[in-house]
Amino acid sequence: MSSTSKVFKYVNVLVLTLITLAICYTSLQSMRANAWYFNAKNTLQEITGNNIDIQQLNLADDAISLASSLDPTHPHYLQLMAHVKLLKLAVSTNQADDIAASYQQIEQLLLESVALRETWSETWIALAKVVSYQNGPTDRVYDYIQQAKLVGPYKIEVHLGAIEVALMNWQQISPKYKALYVNELKLAAKHGHKFSRAFEIAKQVDALPILCLSLKFGAHFEPVRNSWMFKKQCK
Repeated sequence: MSSTSKVFKYVNVLVLTLITLAICYTSLQSMRANAWYFNAKNTLQEITGNNIDIQQLNLADDAISLASSLDPTHPHYLQLMAHVKLLKLAVSTNQADDIAASYQQIEQLLLESVALRETWSETWIALAKVVSYQNGPTDRVYDYIQQAKLVGPYKIEVHLGAIEVALMNWQQISPKYKALYVNELKLAAKHGHKFSRAFEIAKQVDALPILCLSLKFGAHFEPVRNSWMFKKQCK
């Protein structure tokens, strides 16, 4: 075998070895990131009801931040990181400037997530809600809701997200938002017992009377009016 052939052989072996090592390293990083992702999810599942434990949230935040640092272009990790930071914000005692900065950070995480995966409706509706928390029912919020409806037209999370945006901004929403609200209310009512979450959302944003009044009229809402949840919440 000539010396040139030997050189080519050694080069090919070296290249294949480097490729194999790169694949192994990438796979290992992905496995580690996935483990931290599920660590964060499992930690969140331990938080029940309104008893949000800030220490548990900090653990979840640390876990998902580590997962994202290991795999920074994974849209699931970015979305969950935004969700955890939003939960932390709900129990935060920070100053207004810090809260505004946190909302902007959460918005950026969600924008990065949808840029990497445009077909997950939950991320679009989360983005709509976060922007509405900052700026109210703007056209951009409306567009995000429409995008969520486009990729997840039958998702209860999309219906409830649109309902939440409308209810928490009821005094300033435009006619197109009210039409959206009524339509999403009709669609959400088709989800049976899952519609009970609409009452919880309405209570959280101090708009239960508005929701109850909305449900008192129309054949679409008759099954809801006959349900235990309506009778319990809309006395």
